[in-house]
Amino acid sequence: MNVRTWTIAIALAGAVGLASFGCDFVFSYKSITAPVGTWGEVGIRVYKTHANCTLPSPYAYDITTAGVQILGETPWVEVERNVIEKWVLLSLGEVGDGYLKISKTCAKEGYEEGVLPIQVTAPTTDGVWSQAWNGTYPFEIPPGYTLASVAGDAGVSGDVLSVGGDSFALPSVPPALVGRTLPVRLFYVTRGGEPFPLLIVGEGLFWRYDPLLTAEG
Repeated sequence: MNVRTWTIAIALAGAVGLASFGCDFVFSYKSITAPVGTWGEVGIRVYKTHANCTLPSPYAYDITTAGVQILGETPWVEVERNVIEKWVLLSLGEVGDGYLKISKTCAKEGYEEGVLPIQVTAPTTDGVWSQAWNGTYPFEIPPGYTLASVAGDAGVSGDVLSVGGDSFALPSVPPALVGRTLPVRLFYVTRGGEPFPLLIVGEGLFWRYDPLLTAEG
C-alpha cells in the first residue's frame, strides 16, 4: 500500500497496469474499480513534448475529481528531462462513475486533458464503510481528541450539515448531500471548543475530513 509503482497495481483494489491518455499525461492505472471507502495512491506523470513550454509555470496543471476525494498529494518533481511526476492519495467517496482528471491550457496546443476512469462500487460487508455505518470509526484518532458520533437524517445548507439536531460546519460538502436529505452517521471530535467532522457515511457515501484535523490542528 505504501509502495509506489508504475508497473504493478497494488494501491487500490481492481486497478490495473499503466495507461497513457494522449501524448502528455500518464497515470499509474488504466482504470480503477473498487468499493466505496477504498483509498490509496495514484501516480500522475506529465511528458512535456515542447522544448519551450508556454505555461506560466512548469507545474500549471489543473487536477479535478468526481466521486473521489484527494486526501493529500506530493509536490511535482522532475523524474527525468521533461518528465514531471506527482502522487495523490485518493479516497473513493461516492458510489457511481467518477474520475481523476489532469488538464492544461497552453498557447501552443490549447486545452488538453488526461482522464483516469474510476468506478466506485457498493460497499462490502467487511469493509470500512460497513464498519463505520455500524458505529465503529475505522481510523486512528490523534492523541488528545475524544471521538463522538451522531446519526440521523442529514441535510446541508451552504456548508453547514444538520443531523440529529446538531449542526456542523463542513470543510467541503459531499455532492451526494446537495439538495437532498440522506440518513448518515457523522463521526467528529471537538477542537478549540467547536465540533470538527472526521467522516460522513451514508448510502453510497464515505466522505473523509480526518487528514484536515492534523493538517490544520
